[in-house]
Order: sequence, then C-alpha cells, then structure tokens
Amino acid sequence: MTRIKKTRKSGPLALRKADRKPEDNVSSNKAKENSKAKGKGKAAGSRYGVQAKSQQERAAGELKDPRHGSKKAVPLEVPKKALAPEQELRALENDARLQGLLDRVEDGDVLNKVDQAWLDMQLARYQELAELLGIDLDAEEDEEDDNFEYDFNENDILDDEKPGSKE
Repeated sequence: MTRIKKTRKSGPLALRKADRKPEDNVSSNKAKENSKAKGKGKAAGSRYGVQAKSQQERAAGELKDPRHGSKKAVPLEVPKKALAPEQELRALENDARLQGLLDRVEDGDVLNKVDQAWLDMQLARYQELAELLGIDLDAEEDEEDDNFEYDFNENDILDDEKPGSKE
C-alpha cells in the first residue's frame, strides 16, 4: 500500500468561519487599509543613494553625509607631554648620547651624517632653551676662564713666598 505524506494544508476538513464584523466598522477598516502604517521605519533603499534636498538644506549649502559616526581623527598613539623648559634643559645636559657625541667631536672624530644632524638639532634646542630661560652661555665660559686665571695667579704668589725659593 502506498504511503500518504502528511501536509500542512487543512484542506476540506476545516470549515471556514464567516466574517462577523459590524457594518459600521467596515468603513473605518477601509480607511486604515488605505492609510500608511505608522512606525514601520524608513523605506527600503541604499543609504548611499542621492536624496532630494529640502529647501532648508539647499539654502544652507551644507553637504551632510547620510552615514553616521564621527569624522574626527583618532590619534593612534598617545601624544607626548611637553616638558617644562627647565626640565628639558636638564634632560639635554644629562643625555648620554649627546655627551658621547660631544666628546667625540672634541677629540677630533668625524661624525656620520645622521649623528651630526642629530647633534646639531640637539645643540640648537639647547641654545634655544638657554635663551628662553635667560642663561648666557658665553658668561659661563668666561667664568670658567676667570677661575682658571685666578688659580694660576694664586699658585704663582704661593711659589714666590716659599722659603728657600730665593736665588
């Protein structure tokens, strides 16, 4: 015997009920069917499509992107906080690489282009900070020279006053 598959259709077994609506509601139902349903959202379509502008937007001349979101640039790394000039000057004075390169230059070594460019940049920044803070770099060199002369003259006087140095 052949097998009969089950179906979801009710077929002639279920009887259809008659509509029991009062006649006064029939006219209101027709009005509801013809009107647009509220709260169904926007019509289907592409958000990138060209949309007709209203008069206010045309008058303002402002082009507004229909896509949502911020257009502000987001920094990819944390920006370094600027140091106070005194702290930056101290950091330059204590920089080991800078001191090493200055020692090499004083010894007469020739630096490569990268090191020389970095050294020039650091020295320029050092001079700029010194001027900003009111430090006179030439005065410090003069003081060192004055102290050297003073020590030299003091030693000369002491040598002359020693007993037994008479000739």
